Amino acid sequence: MKKIRLLFVLLATALLFGGCSKDTEDLSVKGITLSKSALTLKLGNSETLTVTFFPANAANKNVTWSSLDEDIASVSNDGAVTAVKPGNATIVATSDENGEKATCSVTVTLNDPLTISGAVEGVWQKYSVINVTGHINVPAGKTLTIEEGVEVIIGTEGQDANNTKIEFIINGNLYCYGSEEMPVTFSVPADMRKPENYFARLWGGVIGSQTCGEIVFEHVLIEYTGAVTTHTSPSVTSGLFKPSGGEGMVAFNTNNPAGKYVIVNSTFRYTGEDAIYVQGGSCIFADNLFYAVGEAGGEAINVKAGCKVDAARNLMYSPNTNGFKLSNSGADGGARFQAQINAYNNTIINSGWRRDPNKPKGGSVWAESGCLANVYNNLIINCMFAAKAPNFGIDATDGPDLNSKINYNYYASGNAQSAIPQHIANGTVTALDGFKTGVADVVYGTYDVRGNALGDKNPQFVNFPFTNNPVLSYTYDDSWDFHLQDASPALSGAKTDFTPYFEGQGITINGIVYKSPTPASYFGAFGTK
Repeated sequence: MKKIRLLFVLLATALLFGGCSKDTEDLSVKGITLSKSALTLKLGNSETLTVTFFPANAANKNVTWSSLDEDIASVSNDGAVTAVKPGNATIVATSDENGEKATCSVTVTLNDPLTISGAVEGVWQKYSVINVTGHINVPAGKTLTIEEGVEVIIGTEGQDANNTKIEFIINGNLYCYGSEEMPVTFSVPADMRKPENYFARLWGGVIGSQTCGEIVFEHVLIEYTGAVTTHTSPSVTSGLFKPSGGEGMVAFNTNNPAGKYVIVNSTFRYTGEDAIYVQGGSCIFADNLFYAVGEAGGEAINVKAGCKVDAARNLMYSPNTNGFKLSNSGADGGARFQAQINAYNNTIINSGWRRDPNKPKGGSVWAESGCLANVYNNLIINCMFAAKAPNFGIDATDGPDLNSKINYNYYASGNAQSAIPQHIANGTVTALDGFKTGVADVVYGTYDVRGNALGDKNPQFVNFPFTNNPVLSYTYDDSWDFHLQDASPALSGAKTDFTPYFEGQGITINGIVYKSPTPASYFGAFGTK
């Protein structure tokens, strides 16, 4: 009996182990795929990707989602892909069990262009293309916000029988918030962006009217402006320009002494007239680039009565007449109060040479007509003249307010010469001729730094042909670097013991506080890198 029981146990054990020897089903992940391997989305749109597992009944179906470029396209934990900005990105799903991966290539495209004219307000969303086919105005009390990457393409066709060009008038508020990589752009159609049109005055510009409260330009590019007004131009019919027309418009203009205006990190180029011309408001203009400004006349920054301005760390290359024109013209003793300007730590190069040689004026900084100006720490290189102020200290009718200060500026001349006959006749062939002792209207500050010969006081830019850059050139090279080398003589000696108007409390616009740069101990817009 014992033997029978033992045999039964052995048989049961054999059966048990024999049954366990069969293969159990393997539910581990062998591979994964996505519902799409490529996906195209317009800005702001979303689409959800799904994962297929092999085997289909895999035990662990958890994955981790990621984007290889979240600035282009983002992805949520459930596979929802959202288009962020134009470009290409790769979405990756990774198995939590064994690291198996599946990918989807995502292309983000611009939304369909919008066609705009007339009264506008609201938001022009990121990376949009706005085709402007007629005059634009932001109504009083309304606001237009333009987000980063927006391209505002201004049509160049005449708007009436007078061939009136398009104008962009701000009666309310305008906020332009670009970024370094994706600025807001005001330009013309792509086929019109060519050298023969640099001074063709293809549209008017951005004009803040008497009711315009606030304008901000952060990382904005504006170009091909300067159209000549007609008697049917909106700026003329609204009283912003002469009623007869015939004035060249500027790229940026203000008219409200109670307004607030900030332009930072922006570029102005290919303007028929001035880049910035302000006739009212509290203003900060800082860290901007100006080049190819003005056709037969024109300044980078032109300030009139009714303005309080801090302008610092701007780079001005080849403005037609001046980097700065500072004047109290238009003062009425009331709302149009005395023009007050701090122009400091700017770099001004090749200014003044393209001015009509039969009407020479200015050359770097021109201060006149009772404005209160502090002009300090500017690096003035290869300009036709040093800072000028007619009858300064003698007659504030012609020159600036007697309390103005024009000092602590740095002047140097390379070897390049003008071959224009009138320049030769006037004795202004090199920049040195325009700031040496005895030149009419030039201001000689006690603490100025001045080269005594061609090539003297070379500021030693990191990369710029100081010695031989043609004085009449307005072609800007993006590879230039106007930081100063470690051994530069322009790194010390500037004035720091003054306070700009808006360095402390700043100017608050749309809930953002903007403050003027602190005066630097070096000359010019840039120190060392």
